[in-house]
Amino acid sequence: MSATQAPTISTPVETPGLVRALRVLRERWWVVVLCPLVALAVALVYVERQPKQYTATAKLQFISNSLPSQVAGVAGEQVIDPEGVKATDVQLVTTPPVAELVIAALKLKLTPAQLLEEVSASNPNNDYVIDVTATVGDPRQAAAIANAFAEQYVVYSKTQNVEQLVKGEELIDKKIEELPTTDTVDRGNLRGLYQKLLLLQSVQTGNAHVVSTASSPSSPSSPKKKTTALIALVVGLLLGIGIAFVLDLLDRRVKSWEEFEELYGVPALAAIPKLPNNPRDTRERELALEPFRILFNSLSLLPNTNAIETVLVTSAVPVEGKTSVALGLARAAAHTGRQVILVEADLRRPALEERMGLDISPRGLTSALRGEEDPLKLLRTPGGELGHTLRLLPSGPVALNLTGVLNPARLSEIFIALADDADLIVIDSAPLLPVADTRVMLDGIDPDASLVVARAGFTTRDQVRRARLTFERRRLKAVGLVVNTLSEITSGYDYYGSDRSEGAAPPTAADTGASTAPAGGSRRSTERTSATLTTRSTSKQGT
Repeated sequence: MSATQAPTISTPVETPGLVRALRVLRERWWVVVLCPLVALAVALVYVERQPKQYTATAKLQFISNSLPSQVAGVAGEQVIDPEGVKATDVQLVTTPPVAELVIAALKLKLTPAQLLEEVSASNPNNDYVIDVTATVGDPRQAAAIANAFAEQYVVYSKTQNVEQLVKGEELIDKKIEELPTTDTVDRGNLRGLYQKLLLLQSVQTGNAHVVSTASSPSSPSSPKKKTTALIALVVGLLLGIGIAFVLDLLDRRVKSWEEFEELYGVPALAAIPKLPNNPRDTRERELALEPFRILFNSLSLLPNTNAIETVLVTSAVPVEGKTSVALGLARAAAHTGRQVILVEADLRRPALEERMGLDISPRGLTSALRGEEDPLKLLRTPGGELGHTLRLLPSGPVALNLTGVLNPARLSEIFIALADDADLIVIDSAPLLPVADTRVMLDGIDPDASLVVARAGFTTRDQVRRARLTFERRRLKAVGLVVNTLSEITSGYDYYGSDRSEGAAPPTAADTGASTAPAGGSRRSTERTSATLTTRSTSKQGT
């Protein structure tokens, strides 16, 4: 970089999606926290109102039903589809016939259908051991029902096998009666088979037996407080995050430095934190002035700028703080010893005279625009330490047709005259969107730099886009952004005055870098400022 080339601020880049998401969650943290808490409270109330249920489980083991093989006299023969038989037996455990046996055994006042709603049979390990589970409001009854279903299924299975054997015996008796008396061989075989069926009937135990009985549960199986609370917290958290993003989508206000840069497409030169309206002591005055010193020294970082002698300050809409920024910038520049003229070009809502402690003047910029007064004779000087470096051109009387009063040719003449008597001109212009005053003013003057003030948490995205179109259509050569009332950086400025005593003197021109500051930094301006100060000092000594 050459010695004469000023550094420039890089073009704003798009904020990564993750950063945006984290910013949304930080801004809407109360939603993200509140939703899980509400969900948890609702879940706990729901759990407390639900009746308690107790679950008990008994276990049955299936054994192979070898009755057909035993009848045929073939030992060890396997069934055709063991998996199908096993699945069928699992279904048979919870059938109405078994339920009727349980009702009779326990003397329950329920129908089989009602009882079966409280019982289930499952084969979780896909083996020959099944779980018979009962869930009711009484822990003892839950264990009794589960055990009864297991036991009564064994009884039911045994009864079914015995009935099959009895039917076989009846069939053999009928066959024997039908055979001729001379057929002794067949009669003997059938009588042998009949004896075998009688033997099997006497030893029949069914196709299952109980391997584990249920005991009374000590705690309810539902509702599950911990599980329900955990689910409620997770669902509430997800709901809170979703609501936070929906609220951010519906909220059109811009809240961050980076988003303002992205939407305006220009670099942010400074962020003005929330500062005291009426500084009470030196420390508070230093604190209030420091952001504007940063802004003043950042003007040279704007692209396509050399010596900045005219700065226009505007905003998209009213109440964004452009007047405060213009006044603060003018004061910061005046503290360096430069001759600064602050022009109140917001002709509809003038406020600078009151803020600077001056009486309201009946003459001002509108008087000069009509050709009634010399603009240099309308300049007013505030009291205090800046009385020799800062002057104000007030707005003057409010005209009915301001757009007609703002004649571009006359504006050009006025600012040429002011530029010959000042090192820096700061223009507090009207907001861009509600009125056309600033657009008409830009037809008559060509500021060296333009500052657009945006208020965090107030300016909307739509307003920013419309204001940006105005700058782009005017093709202004140097536009910078000032983010106002950015609360997240307030503490950063407190460092400046933390070690200063309340009676410390204000900074001098040397302290603030008067020889290197950007605005009005030409040799002609510096020489004129020195000559002016010398002349005034000589006159004061002479008096």
